[in-house]
Amino acid sequence: MFLKSNTMRFAAFGLLVASSILLHQAVASEAATADLTLQQAAKKVLQQHPQLQVFDWRLKAAAGQQQLAELNPGYELGLQADNAFGTGDMSGVKSLEVTVSLSSVIELGDKRQARMAVSSANQELLLAQRQAASLDLLGELTQRFVTVLTLQQKMALAAQTVSMTEQALTLVTQRVQRGAAPEAEQLRAKVAFKQAQLQHGLLQTELDSSKLALVSLWGAEQADFNQVSGDLFQLAQSPSFQTLYQHVLATPTVEVFAARQRLRDAELTLTQSQSAGDVRWQLGAMRSQESRDFGLVAGVSVPLFSKQRNQGAITAAQAESQAEQFEKETALLDLRARLYQAWQTHRYSSMAVKDMQRDILPLLEQALQQTEDAYRRGRYGYAEWISARQALQDAQLELVNAASTALSNQVLIEQLTGVALAASPLAITTSTQLITTESGSSK
Repeated sequence: MFLKSNTMRFAAFGLLVASSILLHQAVASEAATADLTLQQAAKKVLQQHPQLQVFDWRLKAAAGQQQLAELNPGYELGLQADNAFGTGDMSGVKSLEVTVSLSSVIELGDKRQARMAVSSANQELLLAQRQAASLDLLGELTQRFVTVLTLQQKMALAAQTVSMTEQALTLVTQRVQRGAAPEAEQLRAKVAFKQAQLQHGLLQTELDSSKLALVSLWGAEQADFNQVSGDLFQLAQSPSFQTLYQHVLATPTVEVFAARQRLRDAELTLTQSQSAGDVRWQLGAMRSQESRDFGLVAGVSVPLFSKQRNQGAITAAQAESQAEQFEKETALLDLRARLYQAWQTHRYSSMAVKDMQRDILPLLEQALQQTEDAYRRGRYGYAEWISARQALQDAQLELVNAASTALSNQVLIEQLTGVALAASPLAITTSTQLITTESGSSK
């Protein structure tokens, strides 16, 4: 019911230190030929993550409990022998009396309906928990996806830095050979080139580790893709905070609390039904060995003071039901605070990305070009040229970090609200269709 009624949204690790690892990576690179999209990764997680498979078995167990709850009280067949193997007139079996009876219980207080309501509420809770877990997993998946996407962009910057420092080393070497620059500049250029290569290798290691962390969500032992597909700088426009918070109230996370409340209410009703004592009846026939006669046996038993004895259980169930409401209110306060922080961070980081792309980077690129031209003509020294280049590289890295922060908080907003922001490049939660489809296929 919950899955149909709601419309929410949503490599290998190691350092190259031995020839065996090099061989392993060479083999892995042959298999890794395609790009991985977030949609493909999401389907793998929903199909293969063990946490969701646990819910499938729990739902099967709940279905069994539902069948059990629907049962009426069973019948009992009794056999009783009296006045046998005693002394005197009761010796042997000459005074034996044998009673065969059928007995059962008449449930009062609509106990069967109350049991069925508890079982049904428990199934609804499991479905809500499964969808909430699915949304949380998709959020974790997307965050790891963003990490890989960010490192890919940093790798591109690092490769660009390696190329720039190599070109700079060539230019400085030519100037040193012509006697237009001191040899110390060549040494500094060599150091910059080596440092750029080291940074590129370090980022490659981080990227491989992040890929492994990503594929581990669906149980893979190594990445079978070259890179992830996505645009780090395609950021969505965030709506107003109040609009986003209204979506929070309809998310699977909040639905879990609503389902828990329904379960507590059903349990309270079941507890209250215990105040009505059940009637136990017995009907049978008795035969006397001594007189060779038969007689009818009937009996009814009713527990006394059931309502008074059940009052403590009712009080406890009422308290549990009331406590559930306060837990929901506490969770909503926490969700509101997390959403506001993510919303503010996303807005600021998105504006920072736009400002840097529009105003800062073009100026730094222009300054670097002019400084390099002046260095070639001997008007600027090596230090001025390197300073301009470093300023551009720092700004480019700052741009990547700002975009990564904006996108990570965008993912968090989508996870908390269950809706995808417009034009989101990582919008895998635009509806519950993906979760519903994969949930159904896994059962």
